[in-house]
Amino acid sequence: MNLEDVIKDLEKIKYHVRILSDAIDYQSHPVEALILSMDWGEADIDRAHDIFEKYDNMLIAKQSVDWGEFESELEAEFKIGYQTVKRIVLAFFENHQWTDVCYGYAMSFEPTTPLEFHRITRR
Repeated sequence: MNLEDVIKDLEKIKYHVRILSDAIDYQSHPVEALILSMDWGEADIDRAHDIFEKYDNMLIAKQSVDWGEFESELEAEFKIGYQTVKRIVLAFFENHQWTDVCYGYAMSFEPTTPLEFHRITRR
């Protein structure tokens, strides 16, 4: 197998992964769908968990949380914007992970909570 064949095979695999990511039921597998849509590897999802864990520990310790800092940390870590931060928060919430962090972040927008967060704030 030469380099050109390897590149063709890699392109085919990437195409298959894109198709599979579209086929994943977000409702049943929100984090897996997020991973594929963001083209994340294991280290990326681990970094996301680390950030959420940091803020979860702050909540447990009853420390004041700056939700703007939380958002900025995700944006800087993954070079993403606000809309993508919302997608990450919603995926973890729908997967029943880091729900207190998701709730705190969503509530930080009150009384003008984004519509997408109503499923978190109005539980």
